[in-house]
Amino acid sequence: MKCNWPDYDPSVAFFPVELKPVFIQSSRQSGDLFGYHALPRHFAVVESESDYVFAVVTENYKLVTNQQAYELAAEALKVVFDFTALKDMACLKIIMPKTRSFCHIDLIHKESSFEPWKNDQWIPFIRITNSYNRTHRLRFEIGFCRLNNLNEVIFESKSVEISFAHTKQLHDIMLRWHENIGEIKELEVEFINQLRNLERFHVPRRYMLPLACKVFGIKLNPKKSISSSRINDLILFRNDIDRLTNDYFHTLGEQGYAALNVLMDYAIRPVGVMSPENKIDRYQRKAGDWINNFSQQIESREFSFEKYLNEYITTSKMINEL
Repeated sequence: MKCNWPDYDPSVAFFPVELKPVFIQSSRQSGDLFGYHALPRHFAVVESESDYVFAVVTENYKLVTNQQAYELAAEALKVVFDFTALKDMACLKIIMPKTRSFCHIDLIHKESSFEPWKNDQWIPFIRITNSYNRTHRLRFEIGFCRLNNLNEVIFESKSVEISFAHTKQLHDIMLRWHENIGEIKELEVEFINQLRNLERFHVPRRYMLPLACKVFGIKLNPKKSISSSRINDLILFRNDIDRLTNDYFHTLGEQGYAALNVLMDYAIRPVGVMSPENKIDRYQRKAGDWINNFSQQIESREFSFEKYLNEYITTSKMINEL
């Protein structure tokens, strides 16, 4: 399989970052020549070119740059893709806010696609996560991407998080990660079975909005008023879920696989939220968690959408009335 999109250049995330001492104003009695002195055991994480400060950290902090994280990923790729080199990978996506305080870099193996159904290609990817403002630890995650629309889903249970103290034991961590995820082909088989399960479950389209509210944690209190800005955000959310529901349910029918695509599509391009770049990774995890949760729930003889969605049906009614 050949990639049908231009590779992103991960080096856009490789800008220079360093630790610099933190100075505070001295008391008048201190006698410091310039009126400032270094704050002991504290440093600023600084973008070297602009001196923009991402965070203030203690001496125990271990700075791992995005480029170092990318290079560490080579070890992860050897584990997951049977000693594949970085040159055999393509950069599927880079998620980074304007502040560049964190980034997600998604790498795919160019020859590892598979088809749950004919003409419906998916591919596994590894997400590298790193940050300079301590919002994310260095992390490697396994996910899958549907190639015809580049929708992605992340599986949090198939990830490894590396703290500053762990970078020296990378080999042991990768070995444990290998034991956790198994072989990539085994993951593909498991994922295909999940998708086929979803396809056989009937999901009435009228429940798609409350389902999206449940998955993404949107819940309203009927006894509380909603601010005008929140109303605007909820309308954007509702309209986008309705649009995606019309598209995927028309193409695939009223079933769980169509519902998953609605969730994945919204997760990668969320609207009605502040700082969308901060939400993408979290929403993709929620979509991944939903696959197993829903499959288990719907197998029960007592399952009903009214019970499963419960208060989110009320929330969706409130949103539809806005």
